[in-house]
Amino acid sequence: MMLDTIKVNDKTLPWLIIERGFEIPSFNFAIESEEIAGRPGSIVKSRNLKEYRFELPLIIRNDYLSHGGMKNISDVTNEVVRFFNYDEPVKLQFTSQDWYWNAYIEGPIELDKDRIGFWSFKINVVLADPYKYAVEGTKNTAISDQVSVVSTGTADSSVIVQATALQNASYYMITKNDEDYFMIGDDDLDKPVEDYSPILWNNEMRAFTGWGKQSGSTINDNYTGGTNGGSFEMSSSNDAFKLKQDSITSTTGWNGAEYKHSFGKSAQDFVSTCKIHVNQKNKGSTHCAQYLYDTDNRLIASIGYRNARASQAIGSIVITLFDQLGQQKKIYEYTNLPMFYKWEDIVIYMRLERVGTTFKIKTWKYKELEYPKRVIPVDVNEKQWEDSGKFYQRPIAAVSVYIAKNGSYNHMPTYVLGSYTHEKLPKPPKARDMIIKKGDVININTQDKTVTINEDPSLDLKTFGSDFFNINSGYNECIIYPEKTFDTTVYWQDRYL
Repeated sequence: MMLDTIKVNDKTLPWLIIERGFEIPSFNFAIESEEIAGRPGSIVKSRNLKEYRFELPLIIRNDYLSHGGMKNISDVTNEVVRFFNYDEPVKLQFTSQDWYWNAYIEGPIELDKDRIGFWSFKINVVLADPYKYAVEGTKNTAISDQVSVVSTGTADSSVIVQATALQNASYYMITKNDEDYFMIGDDDLDKPVEDYSPILWNNEMRAFTGWGKQSGSTINDNYTGGTNGGSFEMSSSNDAFKLKQDSITSTTGWNGAEYKHSFGKSAQDFVSTCKIHVNQKNKGSTHCAQYLYDTDNRLIASIGYRNARASQAIGSIVITLFDQLGQQKKIYEYTNLPMFYKWEDIVIYMRLERVGTTFKIKTWKYKELEYPKRVIPVDVNEKQWEDSGKFYQRPIAAVSVYIAKNGSYNHMPTYVLGSYTHEKLPKPPKARDMIIKKGDVININTQDKTVTINEDPSLDLKTFGSDFFNINSGYNECIIYPEKTFDTTVYWQDRYL
């Protein structure tokens, strides 16, 4: 017989096994009832799943812990503590089962000092979420705007809906069994619909086409600037620009590469977003910025990220404006919170918007995870700044991206993943905007109650009255509107009591 072990967030310790005879607990219903005078028995008011707690008995077999012979108690304790040390719920799976729980694990972990061959101990498992989830997720893609979602679980399940726009649209809606729907945007036919935020230049950094390499000048930006003249190269996955380090010969100061694109027209009101990936495993300093230029090729705004420390992963987002004389004004600085210091990878979005004299800033971050793992934006931060002296009102006509290293110090690998700039046209009060552009990816997560467009948190676009629905156990028919506008895939994990 195979000995059962446990997986915590898909990791196992081969020498950690579950004590024989342990029976996996089943669900825990709480029934609230009420007695009524003059009537026999009682009536059931509600039936809810309650949190569940149990002790999990584990055994450490020290006979095959390591090739180098047996480990001592402190090594074993350290490894076990590391294995269970999470502040948030973990994916807890028994290797003999094809399902998992989202569980909290409580200590303390105490091993008997006098034992050497094997140790037995117990951990406390707390199931705030009492459902079991299928390890293998399921997905189905819509055909002619219809998608069948068949859940073989015994309970309802949350879904992740991913839709790619085939053309511009003012709304997206998905309905379930004609009873529930989720919608963003506006489908009121009495309102005229226009594209009030046309694209100036959206680029996913998959090729250098359209970008011109700049050289021979210094970018007079005191926070994220430096000299240009170096080169970019494509990342190994061919989806980002990074600094080609051997193109930088100077051994002092900030030196890097700048690539520029002209819009071919000017725009007064705009929204400009830069998406970068910082690899913090490799400690070092970095500058990275997206610059906006006016019609006279003068800097007007920088949207940047900096880490001026050679051996620490702290980093700050800095956004500045430049007047006609090139004088720089910092309007936003936001330093990474300590929680990010331990992250190996951070994906950072930085956005600057100008409408009239009002500048709006929005920044947010993600842990780099493949889809469709939870896509939850972290540390969303917003700020508004008023250009009351009207010093920063020149139209924009070009955009550039810049990455620099400092002297011969180690460079923290920084990748530009995307540059997106849109014009903002005045929108009449009773009009519909094409809030969704061709190629946009919408992500609706009904468990975490999040909606994003191109990974931008967009909960404010949710239509009043629509809901983050779950799919029922059994057969569900989902329909997508408007017709022939989206490619939709629904992902779900069957859920069991």
